[in-house]
Amino acid sequence: VLITGIGGFFGGHLRHALLTQYPDWHVVGLDRGPVADRGEVVVADLADRQALAALMARIAPDYVFHLAGVIYSTDWDQLFEGNVRATINLLDATESCSQPPRVVIPGSAAEYGWVSTEQMPLKENEPLTPVSPYGVAKAWQTTVARSYLVKGCQVMIGRVFNVIGHGAPDRSSMGTFARQLRAIMREGAAPSIRVGNLKARRDFVDIADACRALVAIATTGTTGEIYNICSGRSVAMETLLMQMIEH
Repeated sequence: VLITGIGGFFGGHLRHALLTQYPDWHVVGLDRGPVADRGEVVVADLADRQALAALMARIAPDYVFHLAGVIYSTDWDQLFEGNVRATINLLDATESCSQPPRVVIPGSAAEYGWVSTEQMPLKENEPLTPVSPYGVAKAWQTTVARSYLVKGCQVMIGRVFNVIGHGAPDRSSMGTFARQLRAIMREGAAPSIRVGNLKARRDFVDIADACRALVAIATTGTTGEIYNICSGRSVAMETLLMQMIEH
């Protein structure tokens, strides 16, 4: 198994989920720099097409989880290079494998954009109308990935909604809340928290559940399909914050 972006929030949790379910599997991580506590990690740049093709031929993975990407940016070039171009390079590199691996790409709820209550619950074939640069980039990534089906690439999309869990990035809503709460509890900061719109409602999914879903898609999913990974219910940001404060 090859996991790109092994050093990220998702990477460590996915590696744990894989080795818990399949302890005899050989998991190799790929990242732009050295990563501690993630097992075997290969340092590589997804922008280096030649090196990536050689790496793919050497590892010859049965499964690829493409977690690497750019999230917290509004720079169109950065989003395109980190999410779309990197995916193109990765999928091109799989042609170096003796047998085509099954490739799982985590999509995002941001691909859907604004939706009405009449559209709920969202189906995977809902038209994509993203409203953020990140959502647009992820929609591009999905479209590009599925275009590789005609080349015989076994690619599947796990469209992940709002992931929460231990180690959430500081720039996510949960990570921002957690960082401020830690400062209050451990560092004696003033007991106030900066927040955004707490009335907004989101569909949250635990990181462990999201990882198990990606593994299920890889092992039993249908090539070319898109799968929503979500809870099917919405929770107000205020509820999430109050639960964190209580804990």
